[in-house]
Amino acid sequence: MTLWGFFTSFFLIYLLYSHNPRRGSIDTFQFHDTLNFVILLFAELFIERFCMTGGNSPIGYLKAYHTNLYLSADPIKVREALEEGIAAATMFTQEKITEVSETQLRVAFDGDAVLFSDESEQIYKAHGLDKFFEHEKAHENKPLDHGPLKGFLEALGKLQKKFYGKGQRMDCPIRTYLVTARSAASSGTRALKTLRSWGLEIDEALFLAGAPKGPMLEKIRPHIFFDDQMFHVEGAAEMGTVACHVPYGIAQRITKTGIKDRETSSETK
Repeated sequence: MTLWGFFTSFFLIYLLYSHNPRRGSIDTFQFHDTLNFVILLFAELFIERFCMTGGNSPIGYLKAYHTNLYLSADPIKVREALEEGIAAATMFTQEKITEVSETQLRVAFDGDAVLFSDESEQIYKAHGLDKFFEHEKAHENKPLDHGPLKGFLEALGKLQKKFYGKGQRMDCPIRTYLVTARSAASSGTRALKTLRSWGLEIDEALFLAGAPKGPMLEKIRPHIFFDDQMFHVEGAAEMGTVACHVPYGIAQRITKTGIKDRETSSETK
C-alpha cells in the first residue's frame, strides 16, 4: 500500500456510492461488492467506518465521525461542510497527474483563506496592495485568525510528532508546505508568526510574491494542494498537481459555465 493509501485510511473514508440521489434506495449488496473492490486495491487498507445515506446529505454525520478532512466533487456539499466548521475542499477530475513519492506524503497549503482567515484579503480587496502591505506591517505581531484548514494541519502535525518521537524528524514520512503569493519581506513574517503562535510547524514555507504557483508545485510534487483561488488551482492542475479548491472568504463568487462551474477569482493572492 502506498503512503497515500495509509493517509486515506487514517482519515474517514467516505464512499459516495449511496449519496447519488438518482439511485434512491441503497443497493446493499452492490455497495458491499464496491467496498471489497476498494479493499483489494489496497491490501493493507482496513475500512471499518462508512455511511450509506440513501441519497441524503452526509454533512450532518461528519462531526460525529470526527472527520479531519472532507473532499467532494460537489461544491455545494463542500460549502455545507465548511459552514459546519469541518475542513473541506472541492476536488476535480484532471487529465494530467504528476508522479509523486510513495515513501513521503506531501501536503501543500495556501495561506490566506485556507490556513488563515481572509482578514488580510479583505484589506487587499477593499483598499489595494499598498494598504495591504501597510496593514500587515502594522499587525505583524498580531496572529491571524484561523482559516478552514487549520484543523487539518493540526491533525497532520499530531501524526508527524509520533514519528518525531521515534527519532524520525529528518526522515518523517509526512511533509507539509506553505505555498503563498505573499512576499517574505513585506507580509510573510505575519504568516510565520501566526503559525508559531498556534504551536504549529510547517516544514517548508515558500513565498512567491505574486508569481504563479504551478511551477513551484511541479518541483515539490505534493500529493495534494489546497487553495481558495481557482486561478491557482487551475494553474497547479495544468502542471499535474492534484489541486483542491477551498470555497472560503471574500474572493469567492459563483459562476455557472462549463468546467469552471466553480467559485472563481481573477485576482492572485
